[in-house]
Amino acid sequence: MENIYEILEKHFQQQTTENEELLVKKFRKNNKREYFMLKQLWHSNTKIEVSDYDSKKAWVKVLARANQLNSHSISIYPKLRQVAAVALIVIVGSLFAYFVLQQMNSNPAMIEMATLEHQTDSVLLADGSTVWLNQNSKLYYPQNFKGKTRNVKLEGEAYFVVAKNAEIPFKVETQHSTITVLGTTFNVFTDTLQTEINLQSGKVNVQSVYTQSSVNLLPNYKAVADKTTLTKSSIDNPNYLSWKTGVFVFENTPLETVVHDLNRFYKKQIVLIAPKPEQQFTARFNNAKLDDVLEILSLTCNLSIKENNQTYEIR
Repeated sequence: MENIYEILEKHFQQQTTENEELLVKKFRKNNKREYFMLKQLWHSNTKIEVSDYDSKKAWVKVLARANQLNSHSISIYPKLRQVAAVALIVIVGSLFAYFVLQQMNSNPAMIEMATLEHQTDSVLLADGSTVWLNQNSKLYYPQNFKGKTRNVKLEGEAYFVVAKNAEIPFKVETQHSTITVLGTTFNVFTDTLQTEINLQSGKVNVQSVYTQSSVNLLPNYKAVADKTTLTKSSIDNPNYLSWKTGVFVFENTPLETVVHDLNRFYKKQIVLIAPKPEQQFTARFNNAKLDDVLEILSLTCNLSIKENNQTYEIR
């Protein structure tokens, strides 16, 4: 039977089976700090040549030394199999540990948390803030916040519940904007074209990276930033958090919008073929099964639905 370190290697290469992924989730829940440290090791770029020796003991020794520090930046040749299963490090354990600790002290970095397609995840930050990450998203954050601000970086979509600290503002950096808050709840979606911030509670300041203009948001308002503009308006999509809650509200909503919102929550995607502009849909769902949603949708809008391997086609 494979040990957990062999399974982790497959996990970092996205090659685990469903049962193996359950073991990884259990390990991550019980050993969160070690999991992210191993992940940081895997994704780093520094090369160390390897050969025969007891790899598991090497991991335990390095992690035991590393856990004594507050930093988290570690660099190692990214082949967990060589370390966790068959390889032995040529450099003796003491020199290897010394190298790792030197890297941790001299090159602090951000922890990267990434989600795959059809996967969401959450993380509790050192200041007590919680971040829920949508699928295909990345969050970069430090193990411990230092300095006058609490900085994180986002690619994709996330929902933030920020712990209040008036003396140390919380900042979310995206490609188009910097969002500054003291303590609040809000959703951020960002891609290569624009960043959209929907504020649920509290107050935030959004500054454009490109124009340096800024706006203050109050609850139920949103800001949209791209490379040329920064705009502020009331929230017009009641389903901006549906990817997290599974609750949908549609009131005479165009069919294209309905499909777009549903695809942000359900794993099996919906493809709308030849939509009619006048088609609209009204319904409310609370964590309903996708099959039930599609049945109601087809009956209400007189649609035909065909299931493929990874999608549903609606005509």
